[in-house]
Amino acid sequence: MGKVFRLHWMFFACVLALLVIGFLMLLSTSSVVGVANYQNGYYFVKRQSIYLLVGLAAFFVGAWVPNQLYKQYMRWLFFGVLILLGLTLVPGIGVKTGGASRWLNLGFIQFQPVELVKFVVVVVLASVLDHKRAQLHLFWRGLFPILAVMSLPLLMLMMQPDLGNVGLMVLTIGALLWVNRVPRPFLMLLIVAAVLIFVINLFQHPYQMQRVLSFLSPMQDILGRDYHMNQSLIAIGSGGIFGQGIGESRLKYFYLPLQYSDFIFSVICEEGGFVLAGLVVGLFGVLFVRGLGIVNRAATAFSGNLALGLLVFIVGQAFVNMAVVTGLFPVTGIPLTFISFGGTSLMMSLFFIGVIFNVADEGLKQQYQFSFSEEQEEG
Repeated sequence: MGKVFRLHWMFFACVLALLVIGFLMLLSTSSVVGVANYQNGYYFVKRQSIYLLVGLAAFFVGAWVPNQLYKQYMRWLFFGVLILLGLTLVPGIGVKTGGASRWLNLGFIQFQPVELVKFVVVVVLASVLDHKRAQLHLFWRGLFPILAVMSLPLLMLMMQPDLGNVGLMVLTIGALLWVNRVPRPFLMLLIVAAVLIFVINLFQHPYQMQRVLSFLSPMQDILGRDYHMNQSLIAIGSGGIFGQGIGESRLKYFYLPLQYSDFIFSVICEEGGFVLAGLVVGLFGVLFVRGLGIVNRAATAFSGNLALGLLVFIVGQAFVNMAVVTGLFPVTGIPLTFISFGGTSLMMSLFFIGVIFNVADEGLKQQYQFSFSEEQEEG
């Protein structure tokens, strides 16, 4: 374990730095809401601390469990997440917030199944790509079975609806297909199909259409549908280069909605300015680049695809969130990885890091065994 940390120290240092920034900004952004709603300015920080402890346990589980075990039980995992997604649509079990049923309330725990779905989708896709590697240039025998399997969780997410995570999954699936050299015409067909389905889904859910209209004309209704985005842009613009100072945000005083979760990056820009915002963007960029180094040293194609898929989810989610709060994407409801308040997202993100650690450890052991066998042959 120590060798992996020493070899990939920059990767894990980025994760640690993002967690520290996350807790610092959560303390700043959530205290107002905590006092107003729970008479405790540390309410959200305390809860996030518990989630972090569970997340650290999840990290060690991901680092300890052999990756091949996920492949062995992928069918059970796949059917399990489909059942969980189905339960979100059941009244009394699924929790509807903001026009979407994305949460499960099992009495003793409330969580978002989509975070589990992300992991299982990557496991299944990595396994199928490994199995179908010689047939990926064939549409009906190679690509079509992959798309058919992947469409099941995507369609169920669209029924919630959760177009933000659907888009993130399509991005991840497309990245893995591209890396595995699926012919470009097939990839273009996938993109066209995804866009058509996205547009059709917009017309079925009016509030999603309102988000897109707000994105296209952000100044048309600044006190109505465009309020979120305009407050976010005001916060970002008021930060300047060096920011107002940590804890000195004005927009967090109930002007900026969801300032401790989906729009926490706006407060990062306001309090820390371009410097802190640039640091956060840079940390995610370095995390991705160093993660690719782990992918390239993976012991097997399955492990490499698994690590790459999880890496795209972690970093892709962060960049989608930052694009939303800066007005580059429509509002999606996707949190900022490691920084936004949220138990399920934090715990699963740390679990993903643990699995990537396992891939790095597996690759290091194979490299050592290969070097040792070469020395034996020379001797």
